[in-house]
Amino acid sequence: MDIEIKSVEAKEIAIPKKKTLYVCIYWNSNGIMSVNSPSEQKEYQENYAISMSKYAEHTEIYKFEIDIPQFKNKQ
Repeated sequence: MDIEIKSVEAKEIAIPKKKTLYVCIYWNSNGIMSVNSPSEQKEYQENYAISMSKYAEHTEIYKFEIDIPQFKNKQ
């Protein structure tokens, strides 16, 4: 009996290897940069940037992807 092997292009993966994070960066009038904690919630960063824009000279939101480590199961 022959077994046929078919090549299939994956559309989704069961265990993601990347995560998208957003972070708000802002500068005060002395040119000192400050950063809040990165989060997965874009809306949180947008609200944070709006509130910081009242005090900061310049405010931006950055989006970046990070690799998620693959942890070994400890048994």
